[in-house]
Amino acid sequence: MIVQGGAQISTASAKTSSGQGGLLFVKASDSVQLIGTSTSADNPTPSGLFALGEGSGKPGDLTIETGLFIVRDGARASASNLGSAQSGGRLSVTASELVQLIGTSANSQDRSGLLVGSAGTGSAGELTIKTAKLQILDGAFVSARTVGEGRGGSVIVNASDSIELNGTSADGLPSLLTTETAGVGDAGNLTIETGQLTIKDSAQITSSSTGLGKAGDSKIQASSLSLNQGSITSQTTSGNGGNITLSVKDFLLLRRGSEISTTAGTDQKGGDGGNININSPFIVAVPKEDSNISANAFTGRGGRVDIKARSLFGIESWPHPTLLSDITASSERGIAGVVEINTPDLDPSRGLIELPTNFVDSSTKIAQGCSNRGRQTASRFIATGRGGLPESPNELLRGRAVLVPWVTLDSTLGNHSQEVSASTVSSVTIEQPIIEAQKWVADGKGNIHLIAEVWANIPVAFSSPFTACAQ
Repeated sequence: MIVQGGAQISTASAKTSSGQGGLLFVKASDSVQLIGTSTSADNPTPSGLFALGEGSGKPGDLTIETGLFIVRDGARASASNLGSAQSGGRLSVTASELVQLIGTSANSQDRSGLLVGSAGTGSAGELTIKTAKLQILDGAFVSARTVGEGRGGSVIVNASDSIELNGTSADGLPSLLTTETAGVGDAGNLTIETGQLTIKDSAQITSSSTGLGKAGDSKIQASSLSLNQGSITSQTTSGNGGNITLSVKDFLLLRRGSEISTTAGTDQKGGDGGNININSPFIVAVPKEDSNISANAFTGRGGRVDIKARSLFGIESWPHPTLLSDITASSERGIAGVVEINTPDLDPSRGLIELPTNFVDSSTKIAQGCSNRGRQTASRFIATGRGGLPESPNELLRGRAVLVPWVTLDSTLGNHSQEVSASTVSSVTIEQPIIEAQKWVADGKGNIHLIAEVWANIPVAFSSPFTACAQ
């Protein structure tokens, strides 16, 4: 389905009517495209779908169901109250694949968009979008707006994959997703749920008041949120700022002067700053790029900023706004607000064990194997060092101690083998069962022999004074 060249499909109630406007339902399996405006140079008419009310009765509702829904070059879809009805109409768009809004008319007078609004005493209605992907590009807009005495309408967006707001129109109008009041009424609320949310190149998500009313509240739930010279605001010129609640599963990224703000009294008038609540594992900014999270006021009280995150990189809290990326809740002439940053409590002792205060006596862990058949009640171990054996490990080596020479390899055999002289082989034969050595002796050549008993034909150079263990 294509509507273009200024063509319109609409339902409307007359100015003198007190009845409710008609219902407009559009269903197309593939796509619905609204393109451009009429060619009139004086008063171009936007192509589109409209459910309007100009009397005292409630406007009708506009419902669109399709696969692709595209609005571009100044075309529009709207359910608006232009009369005195107490409530506006309802605009509902369901597109299984994509909702795409692009640009303005050729003369930049008309912006492509979706709108529920009120220009009279009544309130604006409700605008809902359900799709996989939503794109708002080059100055297009999605808006619930009132310019009269009534309350602003609400906007609800559910885009399962992603939402992208990108760029401005040729004359600098930002791509916009907004609830707004320019009158005495409060702005409506904005609710967004998506996977990846991207706002860049001066695009905005805002719930604001340029009149006397309070700004609306914005609630955003996303897997990731990236702002690159983009903004999420709930600001007022004189009334109280609205609240912003962000629940981000993976990370929040702020680049190139991006802003999350609930500032009040931007016209240097009264109004308290709104509150900001952010829950995200990681919040990342570049310090010198002046990206800010602020709940400030001019003469009123500053708002409250509550942040729960594992880590913050490149942004920190300051009492007043700076030229760096900062988090503030100040008031230029009033009372400052509160900034509270909560990170998980880290217990440095978690995963550690407490060591015992009583040391184990190692002597109780050494086996007492050298009992000498019950004749000795204690065993001893002595470190000999590099030389012979002293009488006690606490004494110096005496002259009568036998020094054991270093073992060297025969130069003719290299490092691979060593000839053993028959004279170095002890003639002592150890019979089964093997028993512990009782003494050691030195033969005439200075060789040491461990023996179970002293042989009469071997000269004893020195006997161990300990008879219980081989030393």
